[in-house]
Amino acid sequence: MTLRVVRVRPDLPAIDRSFDYLVPDALAHQISVGTIVRIPLHGRRVRGWVVQDFVEPETEISRILPLLKVVGAGPPPEILDLGRWAAHRWIGPDVSFFGSASAPNAVVPNAVVPNAVVPNAVPASSIGEGGLVSSGEGESRLRVIAWPPSMDRRPLIDGLLPATGSSIVIVPDVGRLNSLIKYLTRAGRVVHVMHATRSAAERTLAWSEARNGNCVIVGGRGAVWAPVPDLAAMIVLDESDDALQEERSPTWHARDVAIERARRCGVACTLVAAIPSAVAVSLVEDVERPERSDESAGWARVEVVDLRDEAPGQGLLTDALARALHKCVDAGERAILVMNRKGRARLLACGACNELARCEGCGAAVVEVQSGETRAVSTDSSAAEVSRSLLCPVCSTARAWLCAGCGSTRLRVLRSGVSRIRDDLAALLPRSTVLDVDASTEVDLAALREADVLVGTEAVLHRAPRDRPVGLVAFLDLDQELLAPRHRAAEQSATLLARSARLLGPRAEARRLLLQTRLPEHDVVRGVSEADPSIAWISETQRRAALNYPPFGALAQLRGVEEAVAYAANMLRTFPGVTVLGPVASGASFECLVRCPDSEALSVALLAVNAGARALGRMRVEVDPARV
Repeated sequence: MTLRVVRVRPDLPAIDRSFDYLVPDALAHQISVGTIVRIPLHGRRVRGWVVQDFVEPETEISRILPLLKVVGAGPPPEILDLGRWAAHRWIGPDVSFFGSASAPNAVVPNAVVPNAVVPNAVPASSIGEGGLVSSGEGESRLRVIAWPPSMDRRPLIDGLLPATGSSIVIVPDVGRLNSLIKYLTRAGRVVHVMHATRSAAERTLAWSEARNGNCVIVGGRGAVWAPVPDLAAMIVLDESDDALQEERSPTWHARDVAIERARRCGVACTLVAAIPSAVAVSLVEDVERPERSDESAGWARVEVVDLRDEAPGQGLLTDALARALHKCVDAGERAILVMNRKGRARLLACGACNELARCEGCGAAVVEVQSGETRAVSTDSSAAEVSRSLLCPVCSTARAWLCAGCGSTRLRVLRSGVSRIRDDLAALLPRSTVLDVDASTEVDLAALREADVLVGTEAVLHRAPRDRPVGLVAFLDLDQELLAPRHRAAEQSATLLARSARLLGPRAEARRLLLQTRLPEHDVVRGVSEADPSIAWISETQRRAALNYPPFGALAQLRGVEEAVAYAANMLRTFPGVTVLGPVASGASFECLVRCPDSEALSVALLAVNAGARALGRMRVEVDPARV
């Protein structure tokens, strides 16, 4: 009898190779390409994925160890292959993607015919030009749709779903997930939810049911790996949302994986956003839009406050903002104020000698910190006793509330943080409850629902409860977003404004999006205020093309210990077309920026130096970094 040998990729990112194992007869009916197994490796019991079946062993049969057990079902061969492509594209271990494509808990494998020839996965070496596997698949039908934020997109999505086969709908906005699921279920669709907000047991059940096909998978970025056998359509909603990109390395983007998966299957892929990204716009000849009247009606009313016209010393609490706040609160609606500066005072100066308040150790600007302060402020709750001090956000050096130059305690605020704005708003609205919120804030839902005014970083747009209408969303300092030192700053600002407009509802409502800026002529501001998103995406696409930024060039950031980053930077400079900026010190690490004409050339260069650099120490590789 011929012994059956399989090749297994262990779940160890540091080991970039596969190993051969014998299949015991008792496990033969459960083994196929993608099955998750337990293997012996260097004296350990390690999880791994079967990546090839019925292989010709490279060593003597007598030296090959048997599989220990079957853990459960894993991704099908085509998803393993997609994971290899992603590993090549974003410079990461393929097991990271195999794990993303697997169920959270064990799933009983489907029975297979013993000794049947199972198609082997395409090996990584077959990845050809452009990082795409040359396997003869047809091109997908790619569409980009600009859909107004307050216009119901559920009928649009239902119309994009084929009558037969399976579809995958990627939804980064958790707030609209349940509404879409209910709508599709009422329309007669079989819906399975694979979203991080669901429990591991629920996601495991959805993953298992997806293998049966003829369904609609709805979920976050992880749903792009759903193991449906009959994929007929891919739909990515809010394709410009940063939530679709993995923050940890490898920094893969669900939109790009969806496009590649659709291309391999030869099915339709539709990208939907209020303001499409430069990546999406560059991939199609025309962006589809509703009728102009419908498009205009689907955007919220916008009021632009030109801070250049405000009186000196007015600060961020302008007269227009005060009027809008009073109107909103009097109507019983909630107001949301956005400013991406945490804390109290982010920049201070001495009132006596006019020197900036800086750290005596590293020279960085110090910030105000307080202890004992309350989170919610209203006339019904007295503020706790607080003590003020100064803290360096770079080296964590603390000192008393005084000027390091002259010793004066008269420090004036040049740039307020969220906590100080909260106190000022409580004074402006004495009969209302004001709460500050950021990503790290521990506030229960009851407190959020009680608040009349929420002020915080962009996290407040996600955490605001939907128990009552939002009558006002105000960006206190929009220039902080528009002029952020990031190549995607304008696009990210547009996404924030679209999300805000969605909270407010259509133009027919009296609710308002208030933008305080010194750049009222900025294309993003004009695009939102005129309800014409093409102003923003045309400008951004042209700017990216002129600067050779993605998608018209490739970008990566390397960060880690000095030896590893310096080695990688020096080696990368030897590749044609590769430009390296740095390395430079950044806190306790070193970092450099790598630019290249296209993503494939960048991948080839990074893969060539990655192993050698990591041998010298820790180094993180971010391809297509969102915050550079």
